[in-house]
Amino acid sequence: MSDSNRAIPAPIYVAETLLKKRKTNEKGAAIKARQRLELKKTKKDLRKTQFKRADEFIRDHRLTEKQGKRLRALSQGKLKGSNKKGDGKLVFVARIKTESAIHPKIKKTLGKLRLLKMNSGVFAVCDDSTIKDLQRIEPYVTYGSPSLKTVRDLVMKRGATMIKGIRTPLSDNAMIEEALGDQGVICLEDIVHEIVNKGENFNVVNNYLVPFQLNDPVKGWRQKKLKEITERINEEESAEDDINKLVEVMN
Repeated sequence: MSDSNRAIPAPIYVAETLLKKRKTNEKGAAIKARQRLELKKTKKDLRKTQFKRADEFIRDHRLTEKQGKRLRALSQGKLKGSNKKGDGKLVFVARIKTESAIHPKIKKTLGKLRLLKMNSGVFAVCDDSTIKDLQRIEPYVTYGSPSLKTVRDLVMKRGATMIKGIRTPLSDNAMIEEALGDQGVICLEDIVHEIVNKGENFNVVNNYLVPFQLNDPVKGWRQKKLKEITERINEEESAEDDINKLVEVMN
């Protein structure tokens, strides 16, 4: 029989409903496969996170225990300088360190001095109460007596206050006069004068200023000249750092 006379098989028709069902099944199988893959990945990530959290928990617990031990030794007068009295000098306190876990007493003192953020700084008068606070948070801050130039540079460049809940730079003497005019402070120079001389309105003016937000040192905290300024031989030593050099590299 020639090819021209060969019978052509009749086409096999598939019901449209069956085609739709097959398409739906294929789509469902693809979705389930993707879901299984995502679930497997999620479980794997969760296992890693759980191990990581356990490790972090242990490390944080040991860290707060170490901090608590230091605080107890400080309160019992066992650390060098524990009984040091305030000298009444003006100091600038800068936050230079943070950790994943901080002892509640240290955190409370940092909040009291408005130093909750890294690289923040405030002025304070070093009386007996303040020196105890500084000793308590000393591993996380550095401090020292600022020069007139340092105070002026900070106020002029970084000075700011809160207006309606918004941090606002001190760019206009009118706003200063409106807030502090009753205390005889009407401009930036008056603020500098009141801070440097620890005037009778020091607390009012100091509270009017929000903590100064400084920059990270350009070459980072590990550079040698900064270690000489901020690091102490041991935690018990009192802070006698050259704060002016530090502000210079952070302002």
